[in-house]
Amino acid sequence: MAGYKVVAPKPAAPNATFERIAGQRRFGALVTAWPRTEWRISGEQTSVRQDGLLIGNGPSYLNYTAACSAFFDGAAPDHQGHGNLWRVIRHDRRAWLHRIKITPVSVVVGVQGDDLRGVRLELSSPTSSVSRPVGSTGRVTIRLSGGLGQHALLLLRTAEEWLDYRYFDSPIPGSVQDASVIFEQPGADLELLMAGGEGQYVEFKKTVTRQQEDKRSFLKTVAAFASWNSGTVLVGIDDDGQVVGVPADDRDKLQLLIASIIRDSIEPEPTYVVRWVEHDGRHVLLLEVQGRPRWHVLEPKRPEFYVRRGASTMPAKREQIGEGFGQNVTGNLGQVRV
Repeated sequence: MAGYKVVAPKPAAPNATFERIAGQRRFGALVTAWPRTEWRISGEQTSVRQDGLLIGNGPSYLNYTAACSAFFDGAAPDHQGHGNLWRVIRHDRRAWLHRIKITPVSVVVGVQGDDLRGVRLELSSPTSSVSRPVGSTGRVTIRLSGGLGQHALLLLRTAEEWLDYRYFDSPIPGSVQDASVIFEQPGADLELLMAGGEGQYVEFKKTVTRQQEDKRSFLKTVAAFASWNSGTVLVGIDDDGQVVGVPADDRDKLQLLIASIIRDSIEPEPTYVVRWVEHDGRHVLLLEVQGRPRWHVLEPKRPEFYVRRGASTMPAKREQIGEGFGQNVTGNLGQVRV
């Protein structure tokens, strides 16, 4: 590949991983449009000591992870690479999902790629499945009888393998942080979110203040959304789903407050977008929180971990915390609050 030959010790090595990843997934600081395949060999099964300094005829390092980070990235270790010996990434440009438009009556998909021969588009749910050939134009329309259903899987495939996919756990756009997906539905910004009520990806807040109880409730939800799953907080809507709005004179103050308490209370700071939507003359703030595959910790000095379950935000269990860090947690978690 590109003039290089990479040889793994053996296909089933315990320190080797192979993974195919759909398009529009994060790749370092970027989000790539194309699906990709990644191969990794870590240093965990090598004879290198993991618990001591590394010294030799070059620079000395605190540990193996620090040496890899300095050599490959020219930076301090971020403790996410776990000392990879090597990592090979190959983008797959045969065919990918370029643009997906979801309306109340259809899904319209634009497919791009270098080779669309024999490629099909499949839309599946727990109770139905529809398949269409992509063709040379790369445009496919699938009619919907009752709108996009829960747990819908949009799959680009050949007869033997998948090329790209999107999974819609919820038909509500509050969970989607994907530039390739467009919801063209009446009131998709606010009315659709309100119609679905509070749930896995949507939370209503009448207001946000510096009062401890009110602030903590808001921050717990933001931390839960940021840890893996994404979600939208609607500020200016009460628990009954009624729009109470935010006074126009308070908009800037509220936006600054939200940015301040998130920055001061959650690590790492989540990625989010703030938008204002007007409804019958009332202003509602939409805080769209992007989830990432890592924990976002509330109150770092006394770490708290939260997850979203249905319409509730709750503390993560010990096992969930351990799995999130790639560990089996069976003992004492010390100062971690669970």
